[in-house]
Amino acid sequence: MEESIYFSHQGISVSNTRFIVNGTPIAIKNVTTVESKTLKPKLTFARVCLLGGLALLFGNGNLPYIGFFSMVYGGMVWLLATPKYAVVIHTVAGDIQAFIGENILDVENVLTALNVAIALRGSPE
Repeated sequence: MEESIYFSHQGISVSNTRFIVNGTPIAIKNVTTVESKTLKPKLTFARVCLLGGLALLFGNGNLPYIGFFSMVYGGMVWLLATPKYAVVIHTVAGDIQAFIGENILDVENVLTALNVAIALRGSPE
């Protein structure tokens, strides 16, 4: 059976026999299902800046200025935080978070290629 490549871009390759990401191959025959997952951004630093800035607003001297700057900085970090998207592969051995990207279209393209590979893994070409 000849290997057919369904997707290949930036170190990611999906064929009818294997899925390769960052040099790590995963056999398609072991994959049961695939799904995409949205990973929320970590906002701990932004929260600390906002709360710390709020506390500094009530200080003396230059502390209110530092508090204002801290709140503005924390607010900008909060607003500019973007989610990341992951391809999760389910196998009999467990789940693998195989690929993480910032663009939903890249993740959807990988997901579509994996679904095609799973659907056609048993058919002769």
